[in-house]
Amino acid sequence: MEDKKLDEILAYLENIVPDITKESSEDEKQKILEYINNALKLYPKNIYILRWKASYYLDIEDYDNALLLYKEILEIDPNDKVSKESLIHCAKMKYQEITPQKNYNIDTNIQQSPDLLEKIPAGIILTVKIIALAIAIYFCCPSLFFAHNDNKILNIKDTSGFQTIKVNPLSEYDYLSKQEIYNIRKKHVNNSLFASANYEPDERIFGSIADNKPWWGTITCGQLNYKGDYHEKIEGPSKVSAQINNPNALVGLSLPFLPWEESYNQEFCTGEYGRFLPLSIQYDKKDNLIVAKYKLTERFLKYRASVNGKMTRYPIQLSGLNAKDFGYDYVYIYDLKNVSMFSENNNITEDVKRFTDYIHLGGSCGYKDGCNNISPLQYDKIITVTNLPAEINLKLWKKKPANKFIKADMYYRIIFDIK
Repeated sequence: MEDKKLDEILAYLENIVPDITKESSEDEKQKILEYINNALKLYPKNIYILRWKASYYLDIEDYDNALLLYKEILEIDPNDKVSKESLIHCAKMKYQEITPQKNYNIDTNIQQSPDLLEKIPAGIILTVKIIALAIAIYFCCPSLFFAHNDNKILNIKDTSGFQTIKVNPLSEYDYLSKQEIYNIRKKHVNNSLFASANYEPDERIFGSIADNKPWWGTITCGQLNYKGDYHEKIEGPSKVSAQINNPNALVGLSLPFLPWEESYNQEFCTGEYGRFLPLSIQYDKKDNLIVAKYKLTERFLKYRASVNGKMTRYPIQLSGLNAKDFGYDYVYIYDLKNVSMFSENNNITEDVKRFTDYIHLGGSCGYKDGCNNISPLQYDKIITVTNLPAEINLKLWKKKPANKFIKADMYYRIIFDIK
């Protein structure tokens, strides 16, 4: 049945997409795009539907979106020959849009016509060559065009003139109603950098909160050979309150895996720093940079845990709950110091990724009927700290950028100091 439905969708796309042109009415374009997007909701990773969407953008000469889609397809299937060829074609069309055909062969025409060469001022010839070189660099080495602002942000070390943002303590959410949680969130947002008279918690993130249920607590270690009811997992302040109560901490931290509580790591299991509440938050309006500082001990660097069958330093997950709530859906790490990514490949140091955080009722806490907690596990956003002090520099965007070198809408720095 599902295959038949997909066949019908693809057959319909084959009929409607080629009919669209740049001159088609906005209403016609919108209807076709809506159909494609609805099809992708049913089959989000279907290469054929994604190809038709790319073809749609190509037909209306929206080359930027077409290029992004062909790139997305090749991330799913790097061997897709059709999309490889289409991407090259689309890039050429984009190049022609920037550099009209009449300029393409100007060097050749000049070389073939010595008389013409004498008539054209040398300054104009030089300008054309510089423009052509700039366009080639733009496509081949975009970092040379866009990295200037990133480097400028990295060189900001003195934060003494930054605005100091209050860090709110954790609080307990157990058995509160969804509306009560919303009220807490609104109160803190109202006192944040992102205050807005029309603010409402984003339903993508907060809409699945379950009424009157317990929440994951701030327990940082699990007990070996435990046979109880897991009530310890919900005791004390709620883990997610570190983010909900601190909207300015756009990228939060949490433990995706609980290490076992043993004698050698008691200092961590019973310490406060494992809750990952920022020690301080600062903001520089001029450069749109937020700096969040945390404390870790040198002993923390020695702790190891078994994760997925291998021994590793304690993993820490970056959470975009706050960033996503304010529209910063896209993230990229452009600089790391004494920090490694948990997953070596396909992580946010390689390319722009999307935050997928949301809150829902889940069973990971082990307590009866489940607990409200953040999901899903995002391996591409898990880090390990290898030495201290350590630093992570992130770029955040509201719309997916054409490439990772584009200037960010917001810069965010996480610093781990020695406790």
